[in-house]
Amino acid sequence: MRIKVIANPGAGQPEPVLSVLNQTLGQADIEWDIDVTHSSGDAFAAARDAADKGYDLIGVYGGDGTIKEVAAALAAGGPPMAILPGGTGNTLAEGLGIPHELKDAAALIASKDYDVRPVDMGRWGDEWFIVRLTMGLEVSIVEGATRERKDRLGWLAYAIAGLKTLTDPPLAKYTIDIDGDVVEAEGIACIVANTASVGVMGLSLAEGVDTSDGKLDVIVVEHADMLEMAASAAELVAGQEARSVLHWRGTNIRVTSEPPQPVVSDGECAGDTPVDATLVPGAIKVVVPRATQSAPPAS
Repeated sequence: MRIKVIANPGAGQPEPVLSVLNQTLGQADIEWDIDVTHSSGDAFAAARDAADKGYDLIGVYGGDGTIKEVAAALAAGGPPMAILPGGTGNTLAEGLGIPHELKDAAALIASKDYDVRPVDMGRWGDEWFIVRLTMGLEVSIVEGATRERKDRLGWLAYAIAGLKTLTDPPLAKYTIDIDGDVVEAEGIACIVANTASVGVMGLSLAEGVDTSDGKLDVIVVEHADMLEMAASAAELVAGQEARSVLHWRGTNIRVTSEPPQPVVSDGECAGDTPVDATLVPGAIKVVVPRATQSAPPAS
């Protein structure tokens, strides 16, 4: 087996990535090498090059933005992707049950005792997304979680930024076309999600969202004060739909907002509304632990 690892050195917390990989992949007699990214687009190019050269597996160490680039490259055809969590939130890894620690995720690959799961992706114009598109509140949270704060506090940086936006979150009116059916809703955020994981503590935005179900989930968060957010978090842990959340499913989604809003795609700012999103079922294959397999393995 030959593995190409693509690593974003600016992601997550400082850790000895090469040493950990050498102790796991190297000691398992797996042939591997690594490409380091320096700017946007590097991960896409490296993954496409590795796929063209016939690597058996593409590992990606980084956050959701780096994972999205690699997944977009492999959606055009290529080997499975193995996630080595290295970001601040690690949303997709959390949603797929992939170990949080780098050494444990690398050990999963080295063991070869895993399943390869087909995972859906979404298209927005010429862009791909694998986690979600968000309008509204998350934009302020992403902008407020500075690199310095993420390096120092990890995922708590997002929590702190989120609390600062909750004093008076602005409302927007969303008009949403879901496979031809139009609904309207008012809220502080609208999310077109492939996974509902928030990347920490097992919390999800809504119940029953699955990366392999052939659907995109549209979630509108109607309001959020501190008591409501605490109640919603408790309900989500208990597996119930939060009271302040509206939820629909479909494959072709168009969202307009009044006023127009910026859009975050997999944790990165990426334009403004309106959003036109289309589901691509089973676009890529991802290594997951056998114990968490909830969809048939890819053939």
